[in-house]
Amino acid sequence: MNAGFRGLLDKFTSLGGVADNVCQRVGEYGRGVFPIDSSRMVKIMTPKNLLVNAGNLCLDGDHVVIKDSSGYAAEEIAFLELYWNDYSWGNSGNNDSASFLKFIVSLEEPIKKRLLTSGFVDETLLSYREDNDCLLKRFVSERSVKFEDQSVLAPVWEFVNHSSFAAPLRITPYGVETPPMEPRSEEILFKYSGKNSPMSMWKKYGFACECIVAYSVPFSIDIGNQALAIRCAGRLGLDPKEKTSFSVDGDVLSIKSLPVGCLSNALPRENFKSILSSVGLSADVANRLFPKIREVNIKARRDLIDSLQGSGSGAKAQLYKALMYEIELIENSLID
Repeated sequence: MNAGFRGLLDKFTSLGGVADNVCQRVGEYGRGVFPIDSSRMVKIMTPKNLLVNAGNLCLDGDHVVIKDSSGYAAEEIAFLELYWNDYSWGNSGNNDSASFLKFIVSLEEPIKKRLLTSGFVDETLLSYREDNDCLLKRFVSERSVKFEDQSVLAPVWEFVNHSSFAAPLRITPYGVETPPMEPRSEEILFKYSGKNSPMSMWKKYGFACECIVAYSVPFSIDIGNQALAIRCAGRLGLDPKEKTSFSVDGDVLSIKSLPVGCLSNALPRENFKSILSSVGLSADVANRLFPKIREVNIKARRDLIDSLQGSGSGAKAQLYKALMYEIELIENSLID
């Protein structure tokens, strides 16, 4: 194992962290975490005392520092700032964030408008500038997780790469940890967020990956003689605290987030039928409308792909791949 990484883990565990049976290597997803002994289980746990509020980092020149050190012991501050400056931000860890930021800033206005109207980005993302303050903001947003209703950063744990088909991270009263898994020789992976889609992963983390579901862009449909309109807000999934994806206000059925593609090809249409059934609309209405909704969604993504004028490389290639993954999911759901 790399001596520097071993030294980092020694400091980490001396402050209450857990890093059992892990080493760092380059694999399919770049730098990642692997087991040392494939016959033993792996565990990484970043304890509560080493979690840092996402708003509590700033730059002093090129170095990341903690703004408010109250509540931390001196050795904890020393470890945290060493970690970010020598192993994360300061060890090419901001390169992907910088590439994403540069790409967003360089986009032509028509492409920005398509991304915005499709619900794939928001105004905040498009307002980024190519400077160190925005770079740190992006870097932090890519690594933050929710702990006790706060967005926090969790050192060491963030070395683990994402897979949409792995178990999700675990939040416990003691900190943030990798999910329990059987002994293995392959890279250790977990799911960064619950109901992710290719475009939500691109928006949040800047990379493209295969996912289970794709969500609809915003749309509005008036249902002829039914005297009811359907409005979809086009959100890329629901907040975990939200109990329902839709509401009715007068003659408008408002859907916050609507799956239009899924590895389970029947799920999007059945979900749409269920929503319409709850307001008294028949399965026939749902069967008539859903293919149109899917075609609107495919067109929105193909129009964006056309505007990119090729897959390119770097951050542009990641957006292109994310859009293609979504089209595949939606087309899969066109199959009866």
